[in-house]
Amino acid sequence: MLELDGPDAEVVGLFLGGAQVVLAAVADGAVGRAWDAPSTLEGQAVSGLVGHLARGGVWVVGDYLDGAVPTGDPDFDSAAQYYAGMLDRMTANDHRAVRERGASIAEVGQAALVATLSERLAALEVQLRSEPADRLVAVIGGKTLRLDEYLKTRLIEQIVHLDDLARSVGRAQGWQVAPEAEALVLAVGVDIGSRRHGAASMVRSLYRSGFAEETMPVL
Repeated sequence: MLELDGPDAEVVGLFLGGAQVVLAAVADGAVGRAWDAPSTLEGQAVSGLVGHLARGGVWVVGDYLDGAVPTGDPDFDSAAQYYAGMLDRMTANDHRAVRERGASIAEVGQAALVATLSERLAALEVQLRSEPADRLVAVIGGKTLRLDEYLKTRLIEQIVHLDDLARSVGRAQGWQVAPEAEALVLAVGVDIGSRRHGAASMVRSLYRSGFAEETMPVL
């Protein structure tokens, strides 16, 4: 684990470790061979999924850090509140825009995308070390949250879409991230589901067969 000052060092280390896994996945030969094939996600080719993963799982953090530094109290107190609030506002047009952006990013081809991702990740590693512990970031719609909580949302993007990508290219084992990252993503997922559907519904979904409400998936 990297030793870092500033935002939660463990979360930063898990994010950067996951970002390296994303880089390896984007560069994988199996991904290149399936570049133009449909992915497991409706309306997205493998290339579009890769573009979304590279941006949303890694370099969008640098984009937001380069923006003006917000002040005051954060709009979202946690990664789970961010997702719960964002998902309740997203429209079909918003989801289409996400797919189109991923496809546009991937138009440069695999090799160029790998080069861009590698360059931006190297810069991001340096940038994250220099941020203060209480740094806020303004994300979608200008809404703010602490940097370490935003990095948790990016871990979700990494892990969920790495799995999507592995299934899309027939990679049975997937690309392995740290167990601590998986545990964090699972914990945040339970929190998201509880916020969106209520704790009782999540308990039934997790522990009881035949009584679960429509709470899964949480995103």
